[in-house]
Amino acid sequence: MSEWTTETADWYAANYGEYPTNQRVIELLEIAEDAAVVDVGCGTGSALRHAAGKVTKGTLIGVDPVPRMVEIARERLLGHPAASRIQLLEAPAHALPLADRSADLVLALDSYDHWGAEQAQAAGLREVRRILRPEGRFVVVKDGGLPGGEAAARALLAALGDAGFAVVDERDIAEDELAFTCRVCSPRS
Repeated sequence: MSEWTTETADWYAANYGEYPTNQRVIELLEIAEDAAVVDVGCGTGSALRHAAGKVTKGTLIGVDPVPRMVEIARERLLGHPAASRIQLLEAPAHALPLADRSADLVLALDSYDHWGAEQAQAAGLREVRRILRPEGRFVVVKDGGLPGGEAAARALLAALGDAGFAVVDERDIAEDELAFTCRVCSPRS
C-alpha cells in the first residue's frame, strides 16, 4: 500500500492487526522489565500489548504516521491491563518525537517497508539511531511472505550499515504458519 487512508488502516487492522509474528518476536526477545521500548510503525499496538507482560516497570511507546491506525491502537488498548503504561504517538519514522538516547529497544516489525521511499527509510534509520541508547537494540522483522527476496535483504543490510548499525543476531523463523527474519542490531561506536 503506497498511501494509508482510513480505509487501508481499517483493512490492515482487520487482516494483520493481531498478526502472530508480533507476539512471537516479543517472546523471542529478552526485554528488561524497566526497558524503554519504542515500536516504530506500531499499527494496532499489538507488539506493545504483548511486550507489556515483560516490561512491567518501563516505558512502552508506539509511533505510527497514520491517524486512523493510532486511533485503532487506542481502541484496542481499552480495557487492557497495561493501557495506562502504553503511549501512542502520531509521527513518521523520519521524525520521531522522542528525546535522544531515550530507548533501550526499538522495534520495526514489518514496518520498515512502509516508512516511505529509500530517502525516508534512511532518515528513519537515522532517527532510530538517534533515540537509541548506546547499549540499546534495534529489531527489524521482515515477513517471509513479502516480495523482494535476497535483493531486499541486501538493501536492508546496506541501509542498516550506512545508518551505523551492526547486525548482532539474525534468525530465520519458520514455525506453523509463521515465516519471518528477525535482525537484532546494535549501534556501532
